[in-house]
Amino acid sequence: MKIVKRELIKFTLTVKTGLHIGGNKETYGIGGIDSPVIKDPITNEPIIPGSSIKGKMRMLIKYVDKAGSEDAICLKAFGPDPGSKTNEFGLSRIIFRDMFLTEESKKTLQNHLGENFFTEVKAENKIDNVNVSAQPRFIERVPAGAIFEGECIINYCDGDNEDFYKFLENGFERINYNALGGSGSRGYGKVDIKITDRKELNLLEEK
Repeated sequence: MKIVKRELIKFTLTVKTGLHIGGNKETYGIGGIDSPVIKDPITNEPIIPGSSIKGKMRMLIKYVDKAGSEDAICLKAFGPDPGSKTNEFGLSRIIFRDMFLTEESKKTLQNHLGENFFTEVKAENKIDNVNVSAQPRFIERVPAGAIFEGECIINYCDGDNEDFYKFLENGFERINYNALGGSGSRGYGKVDIKITDRKELNLLEEK
């Protein structure tokens, strides 16, 4: 299998309602927060893993659109399902990168939240139906208005006839009309993803 064309797609993601993509509390050591967001361990800034975008898009296309687990374009775009022993279509055609806050968004968040603060904490009540009681919990979220920037690579192999760019556009649209991260049914995770640039790469160029 030979790659015959590569495209770099750049896009932004604007958070419309508080976004929670869970991290590891033990790793980040946040006192008093029951559920922290995932962060870059060097900068302590929130990130959106490429796997979160890929996983949500895959789920919406395959199950909401009922494409089916054996749909050829899904297998080519995303690779086989976890645990699958077959991969007749070779490498995944779409490579997703982690997303990071824009410089402007970092400044805006710190102006409102304080130096080196990029997230908010939302207090909620967890209902214990057995004991008929409410227990408070504190959820960390990326606030509405935050903007992330990201990119992905589309690889076209010899013999591919699918329009993976259109496939990606449709996937972003489905995420926009659904939710990203946790607690989407409670209002979290409304986002607006927009493609900002598309260019063909030299086959030897690495990004």
